[in-house]
Amino acid sequence: MLLFNRTFTAPIVLKSDDSAIELAARDLQRDLRYLRDQENGFDIVRSSSVSAVTVSIDSIGEESYRIDITDSSVNIVGGDALGAVFGIYAFSKEILGFSPMYRLTDVLPEKQMELVAPARVIISPERKVKFRGWFLNDEDLLTDFKEGGGKRRIDYPFYENVMRPDVLDMILECALRLENNLIIPSSFVNIDNPAEEKLVETVCRRGLYVSQHHVEPMGVSYFGADNYIKERGAEGEAVSFIQNRPRMVEIWRYYAKKWAKYGDRVVWQLGLRGKADQAVWKSDSSVPANAKTRGDIISDAIATEHEIVCKALGTDRFYSTVTLWMEGAELYGKGYLKVPKDSIVIFSDIGFNQMFGEDFYAVPRFPDQKYGIYYHVGFWGEGPHLCEGTQPDKIEFCYKEAAKQNSLYYSILNVSNVRPLHLGAELVSHALEDPESFDGYAALEKILTPIFKKKTPEAMDIYREYFRAFADLGSEHCMERCNKTNFYYKKYGNIAFQEVCANDGAIHEFGQTAFDVNKNRWIDQARAARLIGEAGERFCALVKKMEAFEPELSGDALEYFRKFTKFGAIYMMELSAWAVSKYEMQFVTGEEKRLLADRAIASLERILEERKILEAGKWEGWHRGERKIGIKKFIKTINDMMAEENSL
Repeated sequence: MLLFNRTFTAPIVLKSDDSAIELAARDLQRDLRYLRDQENGFDIVRSSSVSAVTVSIDSIGEESYRIDITDSSVNIVGGDALGAVFGIYAFSKEILGFSPMYRLTDVLPEKQMELVAPARVIISPERKVKFRGWFLNDEDLLTDFKEGGGKRRIDYPFYENVMRPDVLDMILECALRLENNLIIPSSFVNIDNPAEEKLVETVCRRGLYVSQHHVEPMGVSYFGADNYIKERGAEGEAVSFIQNRPRMVEIWRYYAKKWAKYGDRVVWQLGLRGKADQAVWKSDSSVPANAKTRGDIISDAIATEHEIVCKALGTDRFYSTVTLWMEGAELYGKGYLKVPKDSIVIFSDIGFNQMFGEDFYAVPRFPDQKYGIYYHVGFWGEGPHLCEGTQPDKIEFCYKEAAKQNSLYYSILNVSNVRPLHLGAELVSHALEDPESFDGYAALEKILTPIFKKKTPEAMDIYREYFRAFADLGSEHCMERCNKTNFYYKKYGNIAFQEVCANDGAIHEFGQTAFDVNKNRWIDQARAARLIGEAGERFCALVKKMEAFEPELSGDALEYFRKFTKFGAIYMMELSAWAVSKYEMQFVTGEEKRLLADRAIASLERILEERKILEAGKWEGWHRGERKIGIKKFIKTINDMMAEENSL
């Protein structure tokens, strides 16, 4: 079918009033206008007498689609609204050539004077995983990239600003183009704040399911509950299910009523957590030390919450999750934590190394319970944050393990700010298509081929070298950290990838605490400094290889390579150099210390200079909110340290 030429543009006919389909159709309209290099045409209408792209809904199965292209028409049929949306984006990818992540990567197909869609049929894949979602967690860049999203009332660093809805919508479009169906839209979402409720509205308008962070059971965090109490003139009342049960039940009912208006698009989070991302007993001293009693208390809270949701919705048919994060895994594994049979039990990987812990293997699965996973390609703190750091073969290993353990009814992926970790996010979307047969590096090649085309083999060699360049800190380090933080470490046998990578989050923590005996949690600083230094040298050699490869690229491939591939290696090289210099500064004085300080600052300043390539054009302000790693903060810390020393 002719989609466009110099005088004709095919209309887009919508046979549904669903907002999600309308928004996806507008995205398709934008794609077509870009290809034709015109700002008009491709009208969205309800009927047409000429050849058109028609979108409709029919009973062909949940989230399914069928695209029939003939000489005179394109018919996109969805089994439901999401199926139609996925069909629209599948057409954009398969026929128009748009990458699912192009809104973030700016890699676009070539413009054309005329486009004819060849006759063919495209049918949606079989859904192997019911819930396929992203968690926008520790999203410091997304919140401040565009100003004006609003403010939170929260006594917690980094989270005072709310992401603007249009920024979130861009991320949702990418998620939908990858056929995800679930979003946790921010680290904190207090639906009682209009600015934060807009995030929920934006998700639901796109037809996605929306859920809540595990620190916000029933959609209310410790901070939200505390604000509720203060706003009602009861300041001083405890945020405690034990000490102040009637008030907590009142708060849960209040929030359940607000969330209930989003109906069956909500996947409710059940549980009982403390202040921030901690166990309830960390902030409530009235919780006994006995594990069984603790399990009974949390089980009581979960049962109470489940009943509240039933009443708020007027039905017991709804989706809910119980996330076994840290202490929850131990209590559930010992049989002390009771979960409703219709809730989905969620296991987490160990954030430090993106591998599953002992609990994932030791806790029994029951045939009448659904199970899922919470996985990280972004993790604050000792994990990837501002550049890719989860190896494709590690993702392959973990999702195959999840499939073996019958734990892929649900998958939520921590993607942090998404753009720096877009490859990891896209790799997991590929993994969810068929977890048992997923090949991480084959999927990476499939993602990179539309970008690098004939140069893909050389690009793949560089990516393999990149992922091998990270320091492997060894199992002892991870075990030590897990023992202190309620993660349940598992020692694996021989694996084909680094188990405990020194990602940028880990290097940040090492360098930031090098001088502070009370904060430093590294069991062998000297060894860690050596490993990080050696990794820095590998990244340095890789950067030279990248510089030699650059002249072979052009256009979007070159821009992508510079923005994401090369910058990631430069960032890791210089961050490693800063951390090692900072470590070595504690052993010298005078001029030697000043030289190391200058070297460390030079590494940080190069990061600031090099990352400007990610801030050009529409991305101006992209690093405005960069505080989780805090490159500028590191420079100030070193300068303040040296100024203080010089004043003595």
